[in-house]
Amino acid sequence: MKINLPAPKGKTVMERTLRTLGMLLVFLVVIWAFYKNNENVLERVQKNRSVWDETGQLDKDEISYLRDFVKSMRERFGVAVKIQVFKGDVEMPELDSKTIYIGLSPAGRQVAVEFPPLLRPALGADFIESVNNEFFAEAFDTGQWGRELQILTTMIWSRLAALEESTQ
Repeated sequence: MKINLPAPKGKTVMERTLRTLGMLLVFLVVIWAFYKNNENVLERVQKNRSVWDETGQLDKDEISYLRDFVKSMRERFGVAVKIQVFKGDVEMPELDSKTIYIGLSPAGRQVAVEFPPLLRPALGADFIESVNNEFFAEAFDTGQWGRELQILTTMIWSRLAALEESTQ
């Protein structure tokens, strides 16, 4: 089977060569633009996921644990959870009144934890303040912030479950 590609038209060899190079350049620019667009779309999709680790430092078990936590919170308490780990500064997204947000930047030693207004009294102001100001300090130093994130989610779950049981 023979493939016939169209030959560029031109009066001189130089003109045909320039047209061929021009077509090749256009083809390469289109491929590059397609690649960049897909890269940006993939990044936006990943960022909107419930658990997103830009650093790639969380292992599969930690990510699985955090995703299970997110699913359980939604099913049992009707609360959405968004967990994001950034290479640079924490970029907190807009949140609704039913979303817990946990944003970390290990490199920048930043923690941003936001609780819905209805959960704040249940968790307590002291707990919320300690999470935002002290909870991850040592974990950032030792590189164990993934484990500390799991501990934090367990503490949140335990406090909400205890509150639920005390009201029944």
